[in-house]
Amino acid sequence: MTKRKIFNVNEKIASEDLTAIGLHSNETTGNIVGDAIGYPHHYATVTVSQQSATTAVINPGRLFIYDKLYDLDEAFSIDLTPRLPLVLGDTVWVALLLRGEPAMDTAQRTVRTNVDTGTTDLQTVNKTERLTVTCVDQVGIAGPTPIKPTVATNECVVAWLLLAQTGIQLIEMEPKNRVKTLYEVEGRVVILEARMDAIEQVAATLRTDLSAISAKQREAVRPEIFNQMRLDVSAVKRALRIFENDPRAYFYDSALLPTKWDTPNSLWMARIKEGVRFAFANYRDSQLALYNPANPDVRITEGLMLPKWTEETKLSVSGGSGQKNISQLVHTEVTLVRREISRSAVAYGPIVQVCQNQQDWAAAGLSDSRAGQTLAVAGETFNVVGQSSSGVGGAWNADPASVGHKNYDVQSVSVSTWTEVYWDQVTETFGLNGSIYGQTWLNSQAMIMTGLNLRFTRVGTDGDVHICVCECGEDGSPRMDKVLQRSTVARANLAIGKVRFGFRPMLLEPGKRYAFFLTTTGNHQIAFVSENKFAQGSLFQVTDGAWALVSPTEDLEFDILGAKFSTTRTVVEFEPLTLDGGMTYMRLIAAGWAPAGTSQLWQWQPQGDTEWYDMTPENADILYGLPALVRLRLVMVGTTDLAPAIVLDSKARGETGRTRGDLRALTKNIAFGLSTTAITVDLTIDRWKAGEHSAAVKLVVGASTLNATATSVWQDPDNPKRRRLTATFSGIAATTSAAVQIEGTKTGVDEWFGESVFLMAD
Repeated sequence: MTKRKIFNVNEKIASEDLTAIGLHSNETTGNIVGDAIGYPHHYATVTVSQQSATTAVINPGRLFIYDKLYDLDEAFSIDLTPRLPLVLGDTVWVALLLRGEPAMDTAQRTVRTNVDTGTTDLQTVNKTERLTVTCVDQVGIAGPTPIKPTVATNECVVAWLLLAQTGIQLIEMEPKNRVKTLYEVEGRVVILEARMDAIEQVAATLRTDLSAISAKQREAVRPEIFNQMRLDVSAVKRALRIFENDPRAYFYDSALLPTKWDTPNSLWMARIKEGVRFAFANYRDSQLALYNPANPDVRITEGLMLPKWTEETKLSVSGGSGQKNISQLVHTEVTLVRREISRSAVAYGPIVQVCQNQQDWAAAGLSDSRAGQTLAVAGETFNVVGQSSSGVGGAWNADPASVGHKNYDVQSVSVSTWTEVYWDQVTETFGLNGSIYGQTWLNSQAMIMTGLNLRFTRVGTDGDVHICVCECGEDGSPRMDKVLQRSTVARANLAIGKVRFGFRPMLLEPGKRYAFFLTTTGNHQIAFVSENKFAQGSLFQVTDGAWALVSPTEDLEFDILGAKFSTTRTVVEFEPLTLDGGMTYMRLIAAGWAPAGTSQLWQWQPQGDTEWYDMTPENADILYGLPALVRLRLVMVGTTDLAPAIVLDSKARGETGRTRGDLRALTKNIAFGLSTTAITVDLTIDRWKAGEHSAAVKLVVGASTLNATATSVWQDPDNPKRRRLTATFSGIAATTSAAVQIEGTKTGVDEWFGESVFLMAD
């Protein structure tokens, strides 16, 4: 409650009463602030300004913390010099936090020391108790792209300051922590009230419209319209990945995954590959290999093939006068993960069309760019991470003629590539034990790194030296779990002076930070430079297997070695691909890279021909001749500094195939959740060719296979090769479940495929 002190006539006022007056006033203010305002950790009228390059000023205002009101009467400054980033070019975010604290002011007063004699003395006594405001700072992670600090919820951020080595660059006030006045709140309420009036008018209109719609809906609901809505709802649910455990009287699947199909059935003769497709009559999977393993135009290092190259220095830091004893520390054990070069696939043949079922990618957990699609090759699983933006696939996607056949489907050519050079799906994990020193650097231009020079100033009696190259995180620190390559030089090959560490060539992307670190148990010394001579990186030391301690002034003396290519165009022939009886399908899968400004183009020459043809849509009809043997070569186009690469390991595969002339596919048994005597099935077909193709839909109920009582065909007006076959089954014995059986034939090389199937139990 609100209190007040009462003084009567002739009453002697005690000091306790006067003190209580101030306490009552504070209690009243606290009740009003806590009950009526109640802001948690918010400021009012406080501003932050810049006094000098490294000094900020906190100007007067107030801080509200629930029922406490803290008052800042005078401005004060805060020196941010200790928070400036150490690396040139880096910036850092600093949060200014307001905190409340009590303070006591004293004063000189005359105090009676003896009541009987009236003796007094001048003493320092507590005179004014006040609640004031202080400020502390919290620093984020420095770097070229700095990260703001994570502030606790019980702190009041008044402003964010961006600092560089030269001082304060930017001051941003934090508006969400500012106390809003009643005038501001009143203005927002007026706007909301006006909008509510408009919403109420719209709602009244909607009530009238909905009543009219309801009346019309009761008049008649045509079954055809209802079935169309069920088809749309089923497709939307698949697109949104909304699945229910209870049975439904409808079923939809786009055959992207085999989970809904009865592939173990003895009647099964089909494939589920981006639709229901004809099975292979003959299929061969072979390893891609060079026709001439000693081809002088290429150079193969640990299975990675590049055009012929020589080595040159791309980056050099020299002139070191210091020496680092790299075995002076307690040895650290660290677990490292080596990343793998990402793969690409080229499928060639009329049976790989995806066509216009792009809308169903999300139903299988994919995007329209095939992100996340599972690709299985030779027992190894890969994940696609993006659609083609270069080469054949990218050129076709930019062509207006590709409408309706976007992404990876270029008539009978399918190209799947992705832009990440290294990925984590296929990794090698290994451990190293020893002292760990390293160096980061900024890679300004794309390059293919082949080696590294380090200058040794002392070589111990034992201990091999291991070096790993890894990527750096966004904060510039080395990532031990993203190692690209490693190299080891035995103690016997170490010598005072420059020592070369060779790697399998690796593609380093421009604008990214990389690091190398060396591990050894030997008593060796290496040279380093001081006074921040190399400003685009830092020397670091790993002490606990994870934390990298950076030196702001020292850098190792090193040379980054890269490939220099003698030619800009190289043609390499591979072993031919074969298939008994001829092929209608060809697929190439291999790891590698093709950086911007370079390209890889596969070419082929069918048996009996003398010309080489590019694997482009214009040459798709070559497979109509059912060649039993195809010569294969790769054209690699680059620059003197960059070139495409391909990994010739056991996972580099060449697949050839020829499909059967008949097809039979069955879905798993579909539970309806109700009993029905009428069922309708829609089968959407693409790549249809009249005169060569036939298709039929049947229904499997228990042990009986039923033919349709009526069949109709709808042709897509925008795509003459796309059909929807509707089969109606009426008057059947009452059933609560059934399976769909799809049958078909082809007489030529061209083949149709089932894009999606939809079932309705009426």
